[in-house]
Amino acid sequence: MQIEILKRAKKIGYVFSGGSARCAFQIGAIELLAELGIEPAVCAGASMGAWNAAILAAGIRERIRFYWQSFVRMPPIDLRNLLVEHSPFRYRVMHERTFRRFVGERLHAPEALPLLISLTRLRDRTNVIFDARQFEDPLRLLLATSYFFPLFTHAPMIDGHHYGDGGVTDNAPYERVFAEGCDAVVIFSQKGESEGGLFKRIGDVDHEIPEALRDRVVVIRPRHRMPVSFTEQRWSRLAPIADLGYLRSREVLLGERHPETDLRARGKAPSAYITALVRGVRRVVPPGMR
Repeated sequence: MQIEILKRAKKIGYVFSGGSARCAFQIGAIELLAELGIEPAVCAGASMGAWNAAILAAGIRERIRFYWQSFVRMPPIDLRNLLVEHSPFRYRVMHERTFRRFVGERLHAPEALPLLISLTRLRDRTNVIFDARQFEDPLRLLLATSYFFPLFTHAPMIDGHHYGDGGVTDNAPYERVFAEGCDAVVIFSQKGESEGGLFKRIGDVDHEIPEALRDRVVVIRPRHRMPVSFTEQRWSRLAPIADLGYLRSREVLLGERHPETDLRARGKAPSAYITALVRGVRRVVPPGMR
């Protein structure tokens, strides 16, 4: 059973991939691991997964469902915001209010865990992983990892550069977590197993863990594409996804079988058609003409 990998480990890292509202799946996985007595020493995340990583790093795991409920309860659209941020979407305000309420200064507390956040430097689309402990206000990093036009219109400035969603350049930075001294890593992904490999970055959408690391990595993800949109705001729809994460984690870690995890969305994801198109172009167009 996969749980044995974690029981043998002396230092475990958690890596939370992005997936917007589908990251609710990670809630149940987090809860089960806590029940089993598995504790992380390092947390890393990309996109929405970085917010879940921050919740764990801040030591407020038991409030994660309240955090999500507080966030989705706020209206995401306000036309008055056009005068402030040139966008009707108010996700920045929603994120900031929820973060200040639940996390605040806890990431700088002595007992806080290291928090690594994957970002994309927009100037050259290079991935950069920041250590939140080195920033007086880590909220800037978290807002940057959520930057995606037009939901956000002003990319945060960090060290003289604009940064955005790190999921497009490294959606599962497990290599950096190993570099922090972890001897085992749990990757939380929202891409279903039936959809192929992990989404690591644009250009590596079917990523496989290197063979040399497979006995040190546990991947928790749904069996199939989940029937919930990336922009879902209703907790009544997201709570069952969190419960799905709990049951799926029991399957992965304990070898159980739960028919509820056979839940799947109809048809293929739109991204699957785009990926097929790109692969087709690469097969017929010479490299020098791309």
